[in-house]
Amino acid sequence: MTFAWNRPRPLDANVVGETVTAIAEQSGGVCSPQALVNEARPDSSPLHPMFEWDDQVAAEAHRRQQARQVVRELRIVEQTDEGEQHVQAFVHVIRLDDDRPVEGYRLTKLVVRSVDEYQQVLDEAWSQLAAWKRRYSHLKDLGGILGAVENALISKG
Repeated sequence: MTFAWNRPRPLDANVVGETVTAIAEQSGGVCSPQALVNEARPDSSPLHPMFEWDDQVAAEAHRRQQARQVVRELRIVEQTDEGEQHVQAFVHVIRLDDDRPVEGYRLTKLVVRSVDEYQQVLDEAWSQLAAWKRRYSHLKDLGGILGAVENALISKG
Protein backbone atom coordinates (compact mmCIF):
# COMPACT_ATOMS: atom_id res chain seq x y z
CA MET A 1 0.00 0.00 0.00
CA THR A 2 1.30 3.47 -0.88
CA PHE A 3 0.29 6.55 1.11
CA ALA A 4 0.27 10.24 0.13
CA TRP A 5 -0.63 13.51 1.85
CA ASN A 6 -3.56 15.61 0.67
CA ARG A 7 -1.39 18.67 1.43
CA PRO A 8 2.37 18.97 1.91
CA ARG A 9 3.74 17.64 5.19
CA PRO A 10 7.34 17.38 6.38
CA LEU A 11 7.25 13.60 6.88
CA ASP A 12 7.02 10.76 4.40
CA ALA A 13 3.35 9.76 4.16
CA ASN A 14 4.32 6.10 3.83
CA VAL A 15 6.10 6.12 7.19
CA VAL A 16 3.06 7.67 8.87
CA GLY A 17 0.55 5.48 7.03
CA GLU A 18 2.45 2.29 7.86
CA THR A 19 2.68 3.34 11.50
CA VAL A 20 -1.06 4.03 11.71
CA THR A 21 -1.75 0.69 10.00
CA ALA A 22 0.52 -1.17 12.44
CA ILE A 23 -1.12 0.46 15.45
CA ALA A 24 -4.54 -0.42 14.06
CA GLU A 25 -3.54 -4.04 13.50
CA GLN A 26 -2.30 -4.28 17.09
CA SER A 27 -5.50 -2.69 18.42
CA GLY A 28 -8.28 -4.68 16.84
CA GLY A 29 -8.28 -2.80 13.53
CA VAL A 30 -8.55 0.78 14.80
CA CYS A 31 -5.86 3.37 15.52
CA SER A 32 -7.02 5.83 18.15
CA PRO A 33 -5.65 9.38 18.24
CA GLN A 34 -4.19 8.66 21.70
CA ALA A 35 -2.37 5.59 20.41
CA LEU A 36 -0.85 7.67 17.62
CA VAL A 37 0.28 10.36 20.07
CA ASN A 38 1.78 7.68 22.32
CA GLU A 39 3.66 6.21 19.36
CA ALA A 40 4.99 9.65 18.44
CA ARG A 41 5.97 10.64 21.99
CA PRO A 42 9.57 9.29 22.07
CA ASP A 43 12.10 11.70 20.55
CA SER A 44 13.33 8.81 18.42
CA SER A 45 9.93 8.24 16.80
CA PRO A 46 9.76 9.31 13.15
CA LEU A 47 6.34 10.80 13.93
CA HIS A 48 7.65 12.95 16.80
CA PRO A 49 8.09 16.13 14.69
CA MET A 50 4.44 16.09 13.63
CA PHE A 51 3.27 17.06 17.11
CA GLU A 52 3.78 20.04 19.39
CA TRP A 53 5.50 18.78 22.54
CA ASP A 54 5.77 22.05 24.45
CA ASP A 55 2.74 21.66 26.73
CA GLN A 56 2.19 25.39 27.13
CA VAL A 57 2.18 25.97 23.36
CA ALA A 58 0.02 22.89 22.75
CA ALA A 59 -2.47 23.92 25.43
CA GLU A 60 -2.85 27.39 23.93
CA ALA A 61 -3.32 25.91 20.45
CA HIS A 62 -5.95 23.55 21.85
CA ARG A 63 -7.81 26.47 23.45
CA ARG A 64 -7.80 28.33 20.10
CA GLN A 65 -9.25 25.22 18.47
CA GLN A 66 -11.92 25.05 21.18
CA ALA A 67 -12.74 28.73 20.55
CA ARG A 68 -13.16 28.00 16.82
CA GLN A 69 -15.51 25.13 17.65
CA VAL A 70 -17.57 27.27 20.04
CA VAL A 71 -18.04 30.01 17.44
CA ARG A 72 -18.85 27.50 14.64
CA GLU A 73 -21.59 25.93 16.78
CA LEU A 74 -23.44 29.20 17.51
CA ARG A 75 -26.73 29.72 15.68
CA ILE A 76 -29.16 32.60 15.43
CA VAL A 77 -32.78 31.54 15.89
CA GLU A 78 -35.11 33.22 13.40
CA GLN A 79 -38.87 32.90 13.26
CA THR A 80 -40.22 32.26 9.75
CA ASP A 81 -43.60 31.31 8.31
CA GLU A 82 -42.38 27.69 8.33
CA GLY A 83 -41.36 27.90 11.98
CA GLU A 84 -38.06 28.29 13.75
CA GLN A 85 -34.97 28.42 11.55
CA HIS A 86 -31.44 28.15 12.91
CA VAL A 87 -28.84 30.08 10.92
CA GLN A 88 -25.09 29.96 11.45
CA ALA A 89 -24.33 33.05 13.55
CA PHE A 90 -20.73 33.69 12.49
CA VAL A 91 -18.57 32.78 9.52
CA HIS A 92 -14.82 32.88 9.09
CA VAL A 93 -13.45 35.75 7.00
CA ILE A 94 -10.17 37.47 6.29
CA ARG A 95 -10.38 41.27 6.23
CA LEU A 96 -7.75 43.86 5.44
CA ASP A 97 -6.97 46.28 8.25
CA ASP A 98 -4.38 48.89 7.25
CA ASP A 99 -3.41 46.53 4.39
CA ARG A 100 -2.79 43.68 6.87
CA PRO A 101 -4.93 40.55 6.75
CA VAL A 102 -6.98 40.03 9.91
CA GLU A 103 -8.56 36.61 10.29
CA GLY A 104 -11.56 35.88 12.45
CA TYR A 105 -15.31 35.51 12.71
CA ARG A 106 -17.97 37.97 11.64
CA LEU A 107 -21.75 37.91 11.95
CA THR A 108 -23.17 36.08 8.95
CA LYS A 109 -25.84 38.74 8.41
CA LEU A 110 -23.06 41.34 7.98
CA VAL A 111 -20.95 39.15 5.71
CA VAL A 112 -23.80 38.65 3.24
CA ARG A 113 -23.92 42.45 2.80
CA SER A 114 -20.24 42.65 1.82
CA VAL A 115 -19.44 41.56 -1.74
CA ASP A 116 -15.84 40.59 -0.90
CA GLU A 117 -16.63 38.75 2.33
CA TYR A 118 -19.63 37.01 0.81
CA GLN A 119 -17.43 35.83 -2.07
CA GLN A 120 -14.89 34.47 0.43
CA VAL A 121 -17.56 32.43 2.17
CA LEU A 122 -18.97 31.23 -1.15
CA ASP A 123 -15.50 30.22 -2.38
CA GLU A 124 -14.93 28.31 0.86
CA ALA A 125 -18.27 26.53 0.49
CA TRP A 126 -17.37 25.42 -3.06
CA SER A 127 -13.95 24.31 -1.87
CA GLN A 128 -15.48 22.25 0.95
CA LEU A 129 -17.96 20.70 -1.47
CA ALA A 130 -15.14 19.68 -3.82
CA ALA A 131 -13.20 18.27 -0.84
CA TRP A 132 -16.28 16.30 0.26
CA LYS A 133 -16.58 14.86 -3.24
CA ARG A 134 -12.91 13.80 -3.24
CA ARG A 135 -13.21 12.32 0.25
CA TYR A 136 -16.21 10.15 -0.60
CA SER A 137 -15.76 9.51 -4.35
CA HIS A 138 -14.91 5.85 -3.68
CA LEU A 139 -18.30 5.10 -2.07
CA LYS A 140 -20.49 3.64 -4.81
CA ASP A 141 -23.70 4.13 -2.78
CA LEU A 142 -23.23 7.90 -3.12
CA GLY A 143 -23.05 7.73 -6.92
CA GLY A 144 -26.13 9.87 -7.55
CA ILE A 145 -25.19 12.48 -5.01
CA LEU A 146 -21.58 12.56 -6.22
CA GLY A 147 -22.84 13.06 -9.78
CA ALA A 148 -25.02 15.96 -8.68
CA VAL A 149 -22.10 17.51 -6.80
CA GLU A 150 -19.87 17.07 -9.85
CA ASN A 151 -22.49 18.77 -12.05
CA ALA A 152 -22.78 21.65 -9.58
CA LEU A 153 -19.00 22.07 -9.49
CA ILE A 154 -18.81 22.02 -13.29
CA SER A 155 -21.66 24.51 -13.70
CA LYS A 156 -20.02 26.81 -11.14
CA GLY A 157 -17.19 27.17 -13.63
